[in-house]
Amino acid sequence: MGLVLVTIALVCAVFSPWVAPHNPYQQDVKIRLAPPFWTGGAKYQPGYVLGTDQLGRDLLSRMIFGIRTSLIIGITSVFLAISIGLTVGLFSGFFSPGLPDSILMRITDVQLALPFIVLAIAILSLVKPTPLIIICVLSLAAWPMYARVVRSIIITEKEADYVTAARVQGASNLRIIVNYFARNVVAPVFIVGTIDIATMIVFEALLSFIQLGIQPPEISLGNIMADGKNYIATAPWITGLPGLAIMFTVLGFNLMGDTLQNYIDPKLRR
Repeated sequence: MGLVLVTIALVCAVFSPWVAPHNPYQQDVKIRLAPPFWTGGAKYQPGYVLGTDQLGRDLLSRMIFGIRTSLIIGITSVFLAISIGLTVGLFSGFFSPGLPDSILMRITDVQLALPFIVLAIAILSLVKPTPLIIICVLSLAAWPMYARVVRSIIITEKEADYVTAARVQGASNLRIIVNYFARNVVAPVFIVGTIDIATMIVFEALLSFIQLGIQPPEISLGNIMADGKNYIATAPWITGLPGLAIMFTVLGFNLMGDTLQNYIDPKLRR
């Protein structure tokens, strides 16, 4: 079920120009606030199955493009967070206890002490919230977790027999870190990353909803919801349907991550 939901989201993201039935930017005030097809209202416009927003734009097309934005930002920010956290965790765990470990972990502790929302508001209030800046802000919130996870695995594994054998054969520290430790952390990091994509999608939607994320005319599920908040009494579908899209996308990544954990972890497979 998780794979089905994620596949639907990925198809919408990759093929959005072809899947979307209308131009998501095209306005037609004559059909503004047209209801979805199931309401049976007299204002329903054929061809606009999920209705239109306050400017007469097709809501289904805008949601498809919004899913693409959410996935691009979510996946890219998690990839960047994993790159930073994996590097910090590998070297910190390998040289633990020691000065490099102490320095890296104190930096991690400082980052963990900063609430994400406060950090995001502080940064995005000072700079223009472009997609690249949003990706960097989201990755800043996530990388300490990967660093902690990887460090704990390395501390456990570095006294294992295969590491001792590698040292006896003359393997350098860098080779042990890259060829031995990095392989052991791929599976748990991949599982955490799959679930963390869902978190990044929610954070991106939150920032866009409070107008600190993706800025119009660019489309995001969060700013679609923000557009509809003033019409929630008369046209609740503008806010409600993008919220459902976020919910099912997040549910898909969480279910897929949970299933991957059960498949990869031999203890859970038993």
